[in-house]
Amino acid sequence: MLRIALIQRFLPSRSRGGVGHFAHGLAETLVRRGHHVTMFSEDPLPAGASYSHRLVPARGGVLAPLVFPWSLRACDFTGFDVIHAQGDEQWISHRAAPVVRTMHGTGLAEAWFNGVRGRSLKRTGMFLWFYLMEVIADSRADAVAVISAGTSAFYPKTTAVVPNGIDAARFADARARVHKSTAPSILFVGQLHSRKRGAWLVDVFRRDVRSRVSNAELWLVSPDSVDVPADSGVVHLGALSDEALADKLAEAWIMCLPSAYEGFGRPYAEAMAAGAVAASTPNAGANDVLDGGNAGLLADDNVLGASLAALLVDASARQRFIEAGAARVRQYEWDVVAAQYESLYARVIDARARAQRRA
Repeated sequence: MLRIALIQRFLPSRSRGGVGHFAHGLAETLVRRGHHVTMFSEDPLPAGASYSHRLVPARGGVLAPLVFPWSLRACDFTGFDVIHAQGDEQWISHRAAPVVRTMHGTGLAEAWFNGVRGRSLKRTGMFLWFYLMEVIADSRADAVAVISAGTSAFYPKTTAVVPNGIDAARFADARARVHKSTAPSILFVGQLHSRKRGAWLVDVFRRDVRSRVSNAELWLVSPDSVDVPADSGVVHLGALSDEALADKLAEAWIMCLPSAYEGFGRPYAEAMAAGAVAASTPNAGANDVLDGGNAGLLADDNVLGASLAALLVDASARQRFIEAGAARVRQYEWDVVAAQYESLYARVIDARARAQRRA
């Protein structure tokens, strides 16, 4: 049994952010595998969580990403075998225990896609600051894990590629219960006006998909909305609970997330587990999760619409992708991911012990 300190600023108790869900899921799995886990966070403990929790009150508001790392400096990590940070640990002391850092993407790519391309000087500067902090963390950590092979190019100290985990059983259960929609359906999940490019997908759907498949529907799982005619085939579902999203993924024929950038892209893996074809334009996360297009549809911007339309009318092609996705998604199950981190923990703990013996 290891005593593990996990650091993650936001948690599912307050946020739907993917990194928070990852940290929560990993903590739950590690506890189930016999370890003692304590989460250091400024968010409260999620309901029903089985791990321990230490509240780090940053009280920074919009400045929380800057304040929280400084607040961590006052925390006592004595007694832990390893510290596993998802971010924000760049100023803590490494004397108490070795530090494993997971890089969930790169602020440099975020600066480009959410800042420069969005013509926002503020967001550009913010993400460049985050990338500087990531580089500092990379240089100080005992081991660095990245969530996709494409992410490793940004961090010289990369030790291992370890993907995010998903609750595959929950999506498989939805797949067993829910029937596919009668009308050909494409589901999008995420913000419409961001690097997720939901609004752009709406235009592609109306121009290139609906013109070829007249009864096709595009379901938008998003807090945002777009102004489209009632007969456009675009259906706005709003924000869904985790359970409702699993059911909708199982009902959809295709899940398309044409992000300009994803470090990993949890919806791709969740779609494969639910029995939907995962589709995307090329990005670091999609390239990894979809195995270069072997386990899902990867199409460049200029042919995405035609490719989606062709897939909607080709049942055999959809079935091939569904079967390949079901096989590939096994590597994203929580026990598989947790086992890889256990190996990484053992490596840094052993290296620290050998260094202390030499000293």
